[in-house]
Amino acid sequence: MASLLKQQNATTRTTTFRILFFLAVVGATGCTTLNVRTNSVPPPDAITPRTLQVFASSSIGGRPMGDDPSLRNRLAEAFQKQFPGARIVESKPDMVVFLTIVDYVPGCSPDCKKFRTYRNWSCEVMSYARESNPETSTMVFNIEGSSYNPFYNQASDCASRLSKASGSSKRVQTPD
Repeated sequence: MASLLKQQNATTRTTTFRILFFLAVVGATGCTTLNVRTNSVPPPDAITPRTLQVFASSSIGGRPMGDDPSLRNRLAEAFQKQFPGARIVESKPDMVVFLTIVDYVPGCSPDCKKFRTYRNWSCEVMSYARESNPETSTMVFNIEGSSYNPFYNQASDCASRLSKASGSSKRVQTPD
């Protein structure tokens, strides 16, 4: 009987330690840092694009840096959600978006491995003057950051923060 009680206590302690360890890991994965920069805050209508061109590249799991069609599709969807009237084009856009995601710290020596959910990214947006508003200058918006959160959506966050910075959230732009 005493042996059975000791075994149950040991099992309970092991389970408790596993739960605490799991909670500590989950708590650590939520860590996200951001740095947002823009060269100007234009009038709200100046940044609502009619056309978008998106580029996305990544280097995850040792894969060399290169075009990432899946990430590019997520980026296009995120920007079309924020700017519903915008069309995706291959040339002559009102706005160009670049998203790069890697699973390492750029410039860090090879022996500084990060947890497998670590992502470092940069999203840059350039919005050009349109014929209808020629006095509007080119606007550059940049957000970069890192996260251990595997559910963090860099593409959606970039689109959302640009929209908030410009004050044009969910404004429908009809093509001229």
